[in-house]
Amino acid sequence: MDLSAQLQNRGEFCFVWYNLENLFYPEDDTLAGDDEFTPEGLRHWTWSRYRQKITAVAKVIIAAGGGEAPELVGLCEVENALVLKDLVTHPILAPYHYSYFHQEGEDHRGMELASLCRTGRMESVLWESVPFRPPLRATRDMMHLMLSWGGDTLDLFLVHLLSKYRGAGATAELRRAQTEQLASFMDSVYRARSRGQLLAAGDFNEEYGSFSMEPLRSVRFGADSLSYLKPANGKASYKYRGRWTCIDQVLVSTSLKPSLLSLNTLQILPLLTEDRQYGGLKPRRTYEGYLYRGGISDHLPLVVNFSYLPSSVPDGQ
Repeated sequence: MDLSAQLQNRGEFCFVWYNLENLFYPEDDTLAGDDEFTPEGLRHWTWSRYRQKITAVAKVIIAAGGGEAPELVGLCEVENALVLKDLVTHPILAPYHYSYFHQEGEDHRGMELASLCRTGRMESVLWESVPFRPPLRATRDMMHLMLSWGGDTLDLFLVHLLSKYRGAGATAELRRAQTEQLASFMDSVYRARSRGQLLAAGDFNEEYGSFSMEPLRSVRFGADSLSYLKPANGKASYKYRGRWTCIDQVLVSTSLKPSLLSLNTLQILPLLTEDRQYGGLKPRRTYEGYLYRGGISDHLPLVVNFSYLPSSVPDGQ
């Protein structure tokens, strides 16, 4: 549980992935999916609870960077830009001048991907939101970020694949269609680069060896392929019915692996609570059903450290 042991390999470039479990803005909007997460809604999602969660998320982001803000943070289950603005302007994160990227999509609950980036640490940052094609409709888009420095570009793909809300078997084919499209899109980007460095991260709602993940296991980019990074501390990020699973994952192209220092799941006590039903510990959620627990998320963050940083950026930016 020691934080310093988990983050001893803090690199010059740190990336964090975190599913924030229903980070809704408390104000009601036109989406039916957010009605429960308002002060008058069934979950009594008050401004006080919202501000408490924003503060906690900001603290976790700094902790994940080993006391220094990560260069890039990928997020999911974020409702809108208002949430992201409150997060990056929070006194804990404001000194690091994060930019945020987010686009409203067609998710039926209005929960989307987003990213925070310390753009001053890089020469250029471009991004795009990429919708999935049929048979996938009203699903969360992919996010593609292009981070450049010193003539090199890292293409990073963030995803939050369909959940198992109708059962694993009922939705496995749809998640496989998503990973097929992700693999195809990554291949098209790779072909456009003279030297492709690729990283895919997200909540895949599947473990790496599953049927739905096969397109990413088998994809080839010329002589290159994707490698699944197992957390060095051996910890999974999500617990379901007493079993820890690695549904949050990071995949990197073989060409990127020499720059990798470490990948760990951030398991620190403030993020955990006693699992009274199954034993041991589990993530401390914001809600269990409709019961407010005051935690941050049912997922734990993944922390990836690389050994390089944009070479032209002065210290202290």
